[in-house]
Amino acid sequence: MLPLLTPPKLDLKQLSKIQEQVAQKVIQSDGFDRLDTIAGCDVSFARGDRAFAAAVVLNYRDLEAIKERVLRVKLKFPYLPTFLAFRELEALLRVLKGIDADVYMVGAQGIAHPRRAGLASHLGVVLDRPTLGVAKSRLCGEAEGPVKGRGSFSLLRDRGEIVGAVVRTRETGRPVYVSVGHRLSLSTAIRITLETTRGHRLPEPLRLAHDLATKAMRDEL
Repeated sequence: MLPLLTPPKLDLKQLSKIQEQVAQKVIQSDGFDRLDTIAGCDVSFARGDRAFAAAVVLNYRDLEAIKERVLRVKLKFPYLPTFLAFRELEALLRVLKGIDADVYMVGAQGIAHPRRAGLASHLGVVLDRPTLGVAKSRLCGEAEGPVKGRGSFSLLRDRGEIVGAVVRTRETGRPVYVSVGHRLSLSTAIRITLETTRGHRLPEPLRLAHDLATKAMRDEL
């Protein structure tokens, strides 16, 4: 069982070792029999250590929301670049309790991470379910810009390893950064990202989860 919480002292070397353990458990091949439902997962911040975690389950065929949940949570770990899972994983596990989907989409990195263990990979390994990360920005690696046009992509490489893809979800505008979380191939992660996008930069599972968490945050402020 992988530790979910930070050690008593903020020991980044120890946390890095946990990430390395997660990375060793990641499976980069498709691990689902069917794709009928997909869950989007997001965390929005209110103030200080307060935040809202949201999950929305969609019917994959028509992208209609069939279940949603939002929880007010207290974060126990500071924001540190490349250590996001230790800040947000517990919140996502809480909001996903009792929520089942064939694939989980997370608004963060998967293996496109310096130690190949972003939040999407942590969540996938802990749940042992297929996950992918769809992020707004690049955390590591280099890639040529994909050509213009929805559906185009270029591979993201870090130290000679393919860790993700830069994907255009709209004809114009900024792309997103897609990577394997767990139990998915990169080609499937790209396909899912494009198939679940409807005119916005973010795929519908993430867009709806973000809107749900943001609304709860604004209602409290």
